[in-house]
Amino acid sequence: MDFREHQDRARKNSRIIWFLYILLLLVSSFLIGWTLAVGLNLAELYQPGYEQYSFGQKFIASNVRAFDDKHIQILIGFSAIAFIVQGLTTVFGFVKKSNGHKVALAFGGSLLNEDTADSLAQKQALNIVTEQALAASIPTPSLYLIPEQGINAFAAGKSSKSAIVAITQGALDNFNRNELSGVIAHEIGHITNQDIKLNIQISAFVFGFTALFFLARFIFYNAIYNRRMDGRAKLVMFAMAAVIGIIGALTVWLGRILQAAMSRQREYLADASAVQFTRYPEGLVQAFEVLENGGKSSVMENPSSKEYAHAMMFGIGGELFATHPPLKERIARIQNRKTNVN
Repeated sequence: MDFREHQDRARKNSRIIWFLYILLLLVSSFLIGWTLAVGLNLAELYQPGYEQYSFGQKFIASNVRAFDDKHIQILIGFSAIAFIVQGLTTVFGFVKKSNGHKVALAFGGSLLNEDTADSLAQKQALNIVTEQALAASIPTPSLYLIPEQGINAFAAGKSSKSAIVAITQGALDNFNRNELSGVIAHEIGHITNQDIKLNIQISAFVFGFTALFFLARFIFYNAIYNRRMDGRAKLVMFAMAAVIGIIGALTVWLGRILQAAMSRQREYLADASAVQFTRYPEGLVQAFEVLENGGKSSVMENPSSKEYAHAMMFGIGGELFATHPPLKERIARIQNRKTNVN
């Protein structure tokens, strides 16, 4: 397998998706600025004195005013505020999700070390983590065991120095040493490729878009409790809140699609890295075949699993929101051949 070629292709696709993320943030900020500027102009035109004008005339006049030389700075200002608010929410989301140990503990994970490992399988897993970290030339990450029967694994943290690797009890029970080496090498690949930080950034980006829901709610309640506002003006404010809510919903929806697309590319990259570290492609292939042909499940019961689906070794979800490529396609890439996956 020419894993370097796959690595280059995955990185190129990731850059394209990052561009789309930034574009989505800019477009959503402009739409919010436009909604606020036009909405406030409409609300003003629905005050007493403008009854002779139709809604269409008022709407056109509100748009013309929003983009004229005198008022366009207001539109730009609203757009900038929307951009800053979403950016600050993104930063908050990044800080909230950056501690890998807390993520593992949220799944009910227990830290494995020489003192706590009480079975041969657990000690073997610890040895594999040390081996693969050495092969990748990174500090040995902490290993957590998740009490789930679903076969899965993930890496978390914001840097290789603070990274953790977590495997489920199901993975420990169903994989032999070669298969487990491939799985852990895959997670080590996520660490060396800085995917663990990228996963946090992507989640934080999607979380940042949810700020629009709070803005819509603020406008809605402000209209309800504003006693000096005309009833028709309040309807305009309600419409503004609805439009912003719709923009927020669409932005989060598109963000999750991009999140899934980015995750799929990084999974290919981590698969290629696992082959690089283990020099034994069949180990990872056999691990995939345990799920593909063995009738085993990767589903996890913990509620946090949906939020962190993009960080898992094996994902869940439909085609549009699939965070992982089909196993057949991943096997085909590792074996350096192509296949048609329906």
